[in-house]
Amino acid sequence: MASAPPISGSVGNQPVSQLGSVQAEMQRLLKAGICLFSSNEEGQALAAFKKAYRLSGSLPEPRSSQAKCLFNLGAAYIVTGKPQKGLKCLLKAKELGAEEEDGDLSFNVGAAYDDMREYAKAAEFYRKAIQEYSTNQTQSAADALIKLAYCLVNTGDVESAAQSFRLAGQAYQGVQLPEDAAMAMREAANYFLRSPGYSPDDVLESLQACSQSCTKIKNRELLGKLYNHLGLHYAEMRCFRQAEQHFDAALRLCSGKGFSVQKKAVLLQNLGAACNALECFERALQYHSEAADMYGALGERAAQAQCHYNLATAHGQLKNYDMAGFYSQQALKAFVDAGDSYGEAQACEQLGMTHLCQGHFGPAIHYYKQALALFEKSKEASEIPRKRIREKLAAVANSQTNAQDEFADSAITDSLLHPPECGAYSPALKGRLIGETLLQNQH
Repeated sequence: MASAPPISGSVGNQPVSQLGSVQAEMQRLLKAGICLFSSNEEGQALAAFKKAYRLSGSLPEPRSSQAKCLFNLGAAYIVTGKPQKGLKCLLKAKELGAEEEDGDLSFNVGAAYDDMREYAKAAEFYRKAIQEYSTNQTQSAADALIKLAYCLVNTGDVESAAQSFRLAGQAYQGVQLPEDAAMAMREAANYFLRSPGYSPDDVLESLQACSQSCTKIKNRELLGKLYNHLGLHYAEMRCFRQAEQHFDAALRLCSGKGFSVQKKAVLLQNLGAACNALECFERALQYHSEAADMYGALGERAAQAQCHYNLATAHGQLKNYDMAGFYSQQALKAFVDAGDSYGEAQACEQLGMTHLCQGHFGPAIHYYKQALALFEKSKEASEIPRKRIREKLAAVANSQTNAQDEFADSAITDSLLHPPECGAYSPALKGRLIGETLLQNQH
């Protein structure tokens, strides 16, 4: 369940013995609401805060008490999916003189706008909260930086989002929260990579910081996910040695309860692809074969097709052309079954290369032409593969190709990694999934 906006507990610190029965009951309800809120019983907390607010109007000087009640009531409305009501309560609390000068009020107003998908306004209040938090509220400021970063993603400013994630990660490191620090740095790297004209140094610095934080994480499932994502990002940067190391670390964690066959297959596939890129083809064969068998048992034809394609690549590099042809055919069939026309095009190109390396010029031309037609139909394909195949067709026609070198360009660029699962996970606030409402922990 999502964490909640900050709740004020200061009213509950007044001695009950010095208050009248109305104020004592209001105070009891506030305490109960805060306790329920921290236990993720937001509905019951909301009811308690409503009763407390109604009682606050009966006090001789109600403004201060009403402000506290409205502040908590607003936070409860936000987390229960009623941001408009929450915002109304928060603004009323401010009007009555809520003394939330430490950033919590601004954070909660930002959270309300965030839930209403008014991301520019939300970002404005998250920035205000960050400025208002004191130096001993580092975690609160980091939480606000995370929220700000996702708002910036939603407004299309991915470079500023990446910077915000990095600042959050550094803040979490400072208060010894390695899980949150690692996930924030992973997101920083992810969005630096998505930024136009990104700096490789920014990406690598974020990945290294994430990896360092991982050494302090005890949660094996989270650690496995982080290592897999680190491997994928290092592969994007073509740092294949680091990619292999992180995939291997993830695979070593993939044992015991809580780790499915599908997760292990993903890691084997990714590790095999990294080995292809490093030209460790014998090792790659082992990983891809095991992954292909697992995907087959699970009935996941698209993923199995990718593994067969990678097997063909490794066999081709080892000049095992018969096996390369066999697995290229297997990949082609599986891509057809999965309805993946881009994958079909890749498999056909690979079959063309395999026949060419065996001196079978007629079949090579046939498959190259088939690949070209599929690439031209595919919405995913750029001009690069089409240009490459046209050049190969011309070379075959003129008998000028060096058949033994045909697989040289495919080992790295065409090894297929398994991408991150859809909707990965948030790099802070207890590892919530991306796309869920992320609200700050109660203080």
